[in-house]
Amino acid sequence: MDLESFSTKWFALYYSALAISLIGTGGYIILKKNKIANYLIDKADHEKPPALLIRVLKYLFFFTLPGLVLSFTPFSWIELLFTIWGLFVVYIAGLQLVRWEQSRTLIKTNQQLPNIIKKSGAIMVAVGSAIFLLAYLVIIRHPMS
Repeated sequence: MDLESFSTKWFALYYSALAISLIGTGGYIILKKNKIANYLIDKADHEKPPALLIRVLKYLFFFTLPGLVLSFTPFSWIELLFTIWGLFVVYIAGLQLVRWEQSRTLIKTNQQLPNIIKKSGAIMVAVGSAIFLLAYLVIIRHPMS
């Protein structure tokens, strides 16, 4: 298997898995916004950020990193921009965990937390749908044999 074929299969699988995860998690968050809000409020009482969020960011980082290299074989602006965007999302979310003292204060005092969580879930569903379109574009551009 050549590197170009591997790259195509990687992005098709990565986009599909990420899209399914985002749509499923976003839907769950929309439906269980109060449960998620209570979870965050409970975790805001701890001095360390939630291990679940750290784990999610770690895996997202480790699965996005190969995309940075593979976006150059063959070179694709779409994959490169998506990978940079993914790393940027990890960076911004990581900043919130690094600044956990401030974040947890905001979580505790925000009365609109369930609505913010619901909007975040809707954004996840929308982004997941767009990522499915990226998977479709990869498969159409480079049919797998």
